[in-house]
Amino acid sequence: MSRDTHTTIPTVTVDEIPTNPSAFKARVVAIAVASIAVLSGAAHFWLPPALAAFLSRNAEIQILFQQSHTDSSLKLAFQLLGLLAILCSVAGIVGFFRSRITWHVLRVPLLAVYLVVGFFLWVTWRACFSILDNQLQVDGGVQNNATIIKLWWSIAWPILATAVFAAWTHVMLRSRSVYAAFTREEGIAMVGDRVLEDIRTHGRDPRNRRSLYLSTLTHLVILVLIPWIMSLGGCVEAYKVPKGSGNPVVAMVKMVKPKKKKKQTLSLRPNSAIIYEVPDLDDSQVDQVMEEQTQATYAANNAKSGKMGKGGGTQGGWPEGMDDYKVRFIRLEHKGAGWDDGMDESNADINFLRAFAQATGFKKIANKGESHSISLLKKYPKDGFPPFVFLTGDADMGNLTTDEAKILRDYCLNGGMLIADAGSVSFHNSFMRVIRQVFPDKPLIDIADDDMLYQVPYTFPDGAPPFWQLGGRRALGVKHEGRWIAFYHPGDMNGAWKSQGYTDVTPEMRDAAMNLGVNLIYYAFNQWNDAISKKK
Repeated sequence: MSRDTHTTIPTVTVDEIPTNPSAFKARVVAIAVASIAVLSGAAHFWLPPALAAFLSRNAEIQILFQQSHTDSSLKLAFQLLGLLAILCSVAGIVGFFRSRITWHVLRVPLLAVYLVVGFFLWVTWRACFSILDNQLQVDGGVQNNATIIKLWWSIAWPILATAVFAAWTHVMLRSRSVYAAFTREEGIAMVGDRVLEDIRTHGRDPRNRRSLYLSTLTHLVILVLIPWIMSLGGCVEAYKVPKGSGNPVVAMVKMVKPKKKKKQTLSLRPNSAIIYEVPDLDDSQVDQVMEEQTQATYAANNAKSGKMGKGGGTQGGWPEGMDDYKVRFIRLEHKGAGWDDGMDESNADINFLRAFAQATGFKKIANKGESHSISLLKKYPKDGFPPFVFLTGDADMGNLTTDEAKILRDYCLNGGMLIADAGSVSFHNSFMRVIRQVFPDKPLIDIADDDMLYQVPYTFPDGAPPFWQLGGRRALGVKHEGRWIAFYHPGDMNGAWKSQGYTDVTPEMRDAAMNLGVNLIYYAFNQWNDAISKKK
């Protein structure tokens, strides 16, 4: 016996969906049309400055858009959104005066939504993939199909959401209860009623409809929900700087060089025209430079760094800090190997934290180092972001995504400090590429020996110790508005922090590495304090 799967649509109700006139639903439709005006108007005003800012950061893309007239097409799409906002606002107001004419008036902007949204999606899709076709970078990041689709989605999803909202409004407008409220004509169910009933009962073929819904939901979860959840990355704990007021005492870290033994020479006849003295290689300029590089060591005196902080007080701390502070050491994870070098039994992170506590008197330190992705930097509260993050590695770290580069840049510009350290030549070369990706408009420059980074609380008369010189002898940095936002040591400072047995540095060099780290953290805490103070 076959089963009848056909659904009969009654004239008064469609099961639980009434078809009799409803003034309430009619008002909801009018309000919905007016809401579309708000959404499209917001896009009309927000998108042009966002596009201008994007093109100002990406000059090559700006030239491409101008040559291909893509910028003109985008501006036309923005203007159409403005016209749509006007049309929807007028129709929404008229819709409160119910008649057959106003019902048709409400249909016009809803149909216009589909046309404008379709044009917008087509123009933005072409614009995004023209970037990929011409192999251009976005905010310093190399693009592929995935990153371009993600870029397009970030632009398109608000407009797509507006189109979905308009479609729901259109279905409601084409229902008998709303139509009857406008025209006072009762009758059989209309298309809108059938759509709503199909959604509720899964249509004439429930099994097929449920399968379709499940497939659609699965694709949405895989393509939209899971990537969105993964982009969240997780949770972070607000960073708490010690609260108080301080002014550290300067301690000296000086170069110690072995005294060169004066060379004795023998002259057979002082007044002879013939010189019997044979030149020695020790007298050459090359040897003098080599001697400076190989015989120089560092020694720190035993002076206390005092109560570190800002504000001129005596108890130590920073005015914008927290009473329940905890000094933490946070590393940034990346695609290359060695970003966690020192987090194992070599204890570089915890050794440095202990040295910091001993030098400053701030005893509340983390019991281990921690790490997270660059993307999690945007999760910190505005008054609890880490004053510094540490980046190292012993292999090529790869490229950052466009989002990662922007997040790291924003973190540094808004008060944070990147402290990077080369663990290998490969890392050095890749970091040079990445720092240009993050700061394409800011050069990596030499840090002078008399810079504040080398003055307080420990003084380094000759600048940062070079250690292993994997990427040169000189420390480099990036400056923004007079503030160091990135510090790069090319000689594996992290390696000098490791426990004995995991590093071959002398005790003097180890102390110098610790003291240099203390200087950097002190500077980062000061800049953090200034940034938080300005935001209040």
